[in-house]
Amino acid sequence: MRYLIILLLLLSWQVKAEPAPVCAQGAQCVEEQRLYLSWALGYGQRSNPIYGGEELPLVILPDIYYYSRYWFFDNGKLGSSLALSDNWQLSVLGQFNQEKGYFQKWFGGNLMQFNHTAMVGPSFAEERSAQVVSVRQVSKRPTAFDLGVQLDWFNEDWQAQAILWQDVSNTYKGQHASISLGHNWQLNSGLWQASAKLNWKSAKLIDTYYGIDNNEPFYLPRYDGRPSWQPELRLSWQKPVSERVSVLAFVRYLHLDDAMTLSPLVRSDNVTTWFLGVSYRFY
Repeated sequence: MRYLIILLLLLSWQVKAEPAPVCAQGAQCVEEQRLYLSWALGYGQRSNPIYGGEELPLVILPDIYYYSRYWFFDNGKLGSSLALSDNWQLSVLGQFNQEKGYFQKWFGGNLMQFNHTAMVGPSFAEERSAQVVSVRQVSKRPTAFDLGVQLDWFNEDWQAQAILWQDVSNTYKGQHASISLGHNWQLNSGLWQASAKLNWKSAKLIDTYYGIDNNEPFYLPRYDGRPSWQPELRLSWQKPVSERVSVLAFVRYLHLDDAMTLSPLVRSDNVTTWFLGVSYRFY
């Protein structure tokens, strides 16, 4: 019920907002008042940096979004946007925090995440085998809901974004943020997209999901979380075969700093994701 009230308040912002353009002139635009639904069938994998955590197989990937005049739903994010100019857009949006997806394989938030790779990073098991803690040894990590403010700049070929998220479910009582820059290339081989991103996560977020406090079994080593900086690189490719069918692929590399890797729960300093498949657009 708390999450429903938050979303209703979020959507009520539309009465004060002016309609925002979905994309810049000349870019691949999304038509308002229309549901877009597609499914990609193929194979890929997201690695899991947690001891005892399972890698996430990527076989069927949904892509669902709808943009009305004042509000939108885009692959798990619900929000409302305000056009500041032809190239600047301000949005308020909400989503479930994705951190729990490493601890619970079939967490609902994982369904909408296309972006992770399966090359398993280096393990620290030999260095600190006495301090290894499996996800099965700790208490269940909570589900949190975040509310964010997002600022976008875009033209035909470039996109920049800054976003700040706040936990409004009183779960981890912290924040996380990111800044990113992306570029598009339309070539004979298809549409290529590359981006670089820097993520920041507060000490309270890291401590809630990767810390080990006195509420855990007494024999486990203790760890207090601290702020984490996590750079990320992404590359994607898409080639239309027909009006509704496309071939696509993507890869993502996320680096974890020592605020994460010093936790006895964490065995790798990266999360990688890849996928190759065929997409069919229904709407």
